[in-house]
Amino acid sequence: MFSKSLINLCRQRLYPTKVLQNVLCKRSLYERAAIGLDKYEFFREKIQNQFSEPDKQLFRERMNSFADPESNSLIFTEDLKQIVHMAGDNETDLTLVEKMMKKYNKQNQGLRFGNFTFGPVVMRMYYHLNKPDIALKLFNDPEMDGFFNHLSSYQILMDLLFINGKFDEILTVYKSIQERQLQIAKFPKGVMMLVFAACYKLNTTESFEYACKLWSDQQEAGHSPIRKTITFFAANAINQNSPHIALEVITSVRNQSYVTLRNIKVVALCDLGRIFDALPLLRSVLSIDQPMSGGPVIKQTYCRDVINLVKSAAEKHNDKELSLELDRILNQLEELNMISETTLDSLLCSEIKMVERSDTNNRESVIGASYQSGRPFKKREFRRPGITDLL
Repeated sequence: MFSKSLINLCRQRLYPTKVLQNVLCKRSLYERAAIGLDKYEFFREKIQNQFSEPDKQLFRERMNSFADPESNSLIFTEDLKQIVHMAGDNETDLTLVEKMMKKYNKQNQGLRFGNFTFGPVVMRMYYHLNKPDIALKLFNDPEMDGFFNHLSSYQILMDLLFINGKFDEILTVYKSIQERQLQIAKFPKGVMMLVFAACYKLNTTESFEYACKLWSDQQEAGHSPIRKTITFFAANAINQNSPHIALEVITSVRNQSYVTLRNIKVVALCDLGRIFDALPLLRSVLSIDQPMSGGPVIKQTYCRDVINLVKSAAEKHNDKELSLELDRILNQLEELNMISETTLDSLLCSEIKMVERSDTNNRESVIGASYQSGRPFKKREFRRPGITDLL
C-alpha cells in the first residue's frame, strides 16, 4: 500500500517511454448479460413481435399527445415501459421517449405511482441504440434529477461512453456522481474500474495524476479495488513511465499468478532495467500448468508484445550469457505454445462476465438488477389501458 507521497511519485518519470499498445477499439468492458442488456433485448423483441406496426404507431400517437406539457394526462409506468422497449433509432422516437421521461419524472417528484426502476432500463435502451451523447445529455439534464440515481445506471452509461471512446466524459460523469452525494458506497467497485480504465486510455499526465489521487483516497478509506482496477492503474503507470508504481500496486493482489499481473510485472521490471529479475518470472510458467480454484488447467501464457519488450531490454544490456538464457527460455515458451498473440491491452480490456450468485437474498447481478424493485412493499398502481388493450 502507498503512503501520502504517492502523488509525488506519480510525477516522477524514471525511464524513457515504453508505452503498451493502447488501441482505441469499439469494445465494452462488460459483457451484455453483465449489464442486463440480454434481458432488455428479450423484452424488446417480445414487444416487436407481439404488436403490429399500426398498433405501435397508434400507441406512439397517443403517447405523444399525453406527453405534451400542456396536457393534463399522466404518463404511467406501463406507458414508459412500453415506449422504452419499442423506441427505434430515429429522431421521432427518441424525442418522444425524452418527453415522456421528463413528464413522468416531474409528475412523480412528490408521489411515485409505480415501483419500477427506470434509470438502468433507459440506459440499456441508449446502449442498444448506441446513443452515448443523448444518454449523457439526459443524465446531466436538471429535469431528470433523481431519475438516474442508481449505481447500475452509472455503470451502463460509463460503459457506453467507453466503447465510443469518450474517456473524458467518463471522468466527468464520475465527478458528477461524487457531487450529487448519493447514498452509495464512496468508491463503487464497478464505477472505479471504469474510471481507471478511462485514465488508462487517456494516457495523459493529468489523467494519471488524477488516477494516483483516486488510488490514494481509496487506500486511506480502506477500500480494496478489484483486480481489473489494479491492472488498469498499473498499466497506466507503465505508460506514464512510472514502472516503480506499477510494481507496487500489483502487490496488493494476493494471487500473483493471473496472466495480466505477470505480464505487467515483467514489463515493469524491464522498464526498471531489472531484466535479470524478469527471467525467473518467464521461467516459472515452464513448469506444469496449475489449475486455479479447483477449475480446469489454465495455460500460463505471455503476450507477444510483452516478449518483444523483453527482447529489446535484453539487447540494451549487451550481455551474452543473458541473451543465451533468454533465448533458451523463449524457445521453450514457443515450443509449449505459451506465447499468445493477444496483446496486453486486449487482456486488460477483456469483457467482465456476469457471475451467478447462489445467495438467495441477492439473486441479481450487481449491474443487471433493475427489473425487480428493491423496495420492501408495493404501492397500488393506477393504470391506464396500454398497448395490450388496443388489440
